Amino acid sequence: MKNKFKKIIFIILIIVIIIFYIWSKLFFVSILLLLILDSFTLKFLSFLLKTKLNKRFYNILKYSYIIILPILFAVFFRTFFFDFYYVPSSSMERTLFPGDYVLINKISYGVKLPNHLRNIPVIGGLFNPPENEYNLYSPLQAFKELEREDIIVFKAVDDSDKFLVKRIIGLPSDTIKIKNTTVYINSKELKEKNNYTYNYVYKQKNSVSLFENYSNREYLEKTLEERAKYKKVIRDKSNYNYFLFPSSKQELWTRDNYGKLLIPEKGMKIDLTEENIKIYKSIVIKFENIDLTKLDESIYIFKNNYYFMMGDNRHNSIDSRVFGFVPESYIQGKMIKVF
Repeated sequence: MKNKFKKIIFIILIIVIIIFYIWSKLFFVSILLLLILDSFTLKFLSFLLKTKLNKRFYNILKYSYIIILPILFAVFFRTFFFDFYYVPSSSMERTLFPGDYVLINKISYGVKLPNHLRNIPVIGGLFNPPENEYNLYSPLQAFKELEREDIIVFKAVDDSDKFLVKRIIGLPSDTIKIKNTTVYINSKELKEKNNYTYNYVYKQKNSVSLFENYSNREYLEKTLEERAKYKKVIRDKSNYNYFLFPSSKQELWTRDNYGKLLIPEKGMKIDLTEENIKIYKSIVIKFENIDLTKLDESIYIFKNNYYFMMGDNRHNSIDSRVFGFVPESYIQGKMIKVF
């Protein structure tokens, strides 16, 4: 009865592995899963090795397998299903805080298969990162689409080997504009969340300016008299202490008055005007391996989807206003829980 049950489990999981192979096209990973499945059910390979190898060598293989198996499970689970990441900065306060860990869903929103050993979960730290290489991941088919205002984890686009946690503000094909800190998507105002945080200045009687950081909720909880003392810090002039994307707009835009800026979508066409080349040149070179200045055509068709990210701590966040668009392949998954 016990052997019959194991055979049934084996058959069911064989079907699951076949479905996994059809979805992922990963032949060697599927074979490895098949061998692991056999070791827990029929143990055909174990029996074969035991009869063919001497006892000492067989035991070495056996205990090596016992040691390696948990690592393989961890790599597989964190690559294809769920993973957790450290929040590295205060850019998401008051929603997330430095030291928090976030659990993300990978499988629903498109697993990103690492193209380099460095980016493999669990064991990647043992390898050196690739230099000047931006084709880091190959995405698998997603089952859900990312939505505006989802909190996601993504690989930093500046070759820093870091993972960042931000909120999606702009989706592919959106046009984003920021006016006096208010975000507009496709000319429609994006509703503010209670946790969005800004810098405020309070000028005291002795002419000393006091700077404070308040979320929308914290600011509204103050009395009208207290609110009247504070003024939101809004930059309307360029400041080279805060570099902007694209660099061609450094003297025209600020973090609080930004855009309009069209976010590229896969298959979208743009006219190769002098202005468009300045805006999109850097991301196309990095993520699509094409130099727009060397093309003979008058239009360009994007190969990837891109997203525009912002931190909830709007005045203390290094985000897409600084480093630009994030390619879809860099997005690891959507946050589902905070530790």
